[in-house]
Amino acid sequence: MPPDGENFGEAVDAWIDVVADGCDVPAALTTDAAAASADFMLCALIGRTLLGGADRHPGSPPVRPGAVGFPLWWTGRSSTAAHAARANLLAGISADFDSVHYLAGGHLSAFLTPVLFARPDVPLDTALRTQVLATEFAVRLGQAVKDPARANGFHVTPVIGGLATVCALAWRRGLPAERVRWCLRLFLSTYRSDYGLLSSDGRLYQMGQALSQVFAAVDEGGTHTRIDQRAAREWWRPFSAMGVPMDTPAASSQEWLSALGHTSLKSVPCCAYFFETLETVASVRRRVPGDGLRHLHVDVPEYVLAAHRASGSAAWLEPFDLVHNLAICWALDRNYWTPLAELPVEAVRRIAEAITLHPVPDDAAVTVTAVTDDAAVTARAAQRQEPGAALGALRRKAEIVNARLDPEQHRPEVSAGPRQLLRDLLDSCGEDRHGRPPGARQADGVLR
Repeated sequence: MPPDGENFGEAVDAWIDVVADGCDVPAALTTDAAAASADFMLCALIGRTLLGGADRHPGSPPVRPGAVGFPLWWTGRSSTAAHAARANLLAGISADFDSVHYLAGGHLSAFLTPVLFARPDVPLDTALRTQVLATEFAVRLGQAVKDPARANGFHVTPVIGGLATVCALAWRRGLPAERVRWCLRLFLSTYRSDYGLLSSDGRLYQMGQALSQVFAAVDEGGTHTRIDQRAAREWWRPFSAMGVPMDTPAASSQEWLSALGHTSLKSVPCCAYFFETLETVASVRRRVPGDGLRHLHVDVPEYVLAAHRASGSAAWLEPFDLVHNLAICWALDRNYWTPLAELPVEAVRRIAEAITLHPVPDDAAVTVTAVTDDAAVTARAAQRQEPGAALGALRRKAEIVNARLDPEQHRPEVSAGPRQLLRDLLDSCGEDRHGRPPGARQADGVLR
């Protein structure tokens, strides 16, 4: 690998040349990529077949003859590459159950999986290699820009995820490095995001629009537009408008930065910022027997509270309501559950009424105090954690799916490892929710 450049942009730019020259990828990162994509496809399968109302998709575009051939996963229907990718992204993120790559700063697989694994016949090894390279790009870029961009009000996932997917799609199409840079500049110059919409349907719109912009930038930048060489060479310059100083130093010159922290697979369908607080509440719950809770005081860092949105609804699935999810954690006596209701919501609401959140500085530890009829029990998070990194979360999602699929539907293999699980999911994604192959008679309302 070449030495880092003078700033983050030059260093990442030099790494694009390394990809163009060809490089081997570590087996461990390939396994991580397979786990991340299998996890995302399971999230889409849960959304499409088990949650009913989660089957969101953009309106159907005009379709050219012969252009249809990309499945809208588990609907039995197909569309263009761009439309199918966006629809599959929305199905996978609807419950906020999909994985997070903390080093990159967002949900990478939500972007990469629908694009790289768009058809069942995709060459698996080639797609996984591209996913590893795109993830490394995202980590190198994210380490420099994610924190200042988020601090200035930008939603990092569609920015970093979008740019990584521009690279992946451009590499898959065989574009030279100068064209890849030009596509990155086109995307970054025309796409923005708003962190304030994180907990609303605006998040779905942002993510879908970002993926549409990926295809538009690569379509235009790949063939139809003349390259502005200076702008392409400094493709990262628009980050200055997001509050990222242009003299931000590059990350470490380690060969594979993404090896420092693999994809974290979620065990809970909620915002990943809540996980440390959930784990701390779970540790207190294990020490408080029975139902004698009178009050739960939770000291929460301000960056976590920034993602919290009180829902005021009676739904089981509220990914951005911290109090609601803490109440579920306490009621279930564990910090893992599914998007499918496991308790009456009324039981959750009663516990939520006993919870009070107290803001503390970002560098302060989460602290939880449970006041019961007999005593007060306190626990403090020892350190920031990366939750759900083990493959247990992947196996649990596969088991959720297998326990609830129609008898006719293909069941993904749980025990054979991430790569085989991904292969099984690809083999069945062209079927509809009842296990029927493409072209079979469809029940009304499969897509709403």
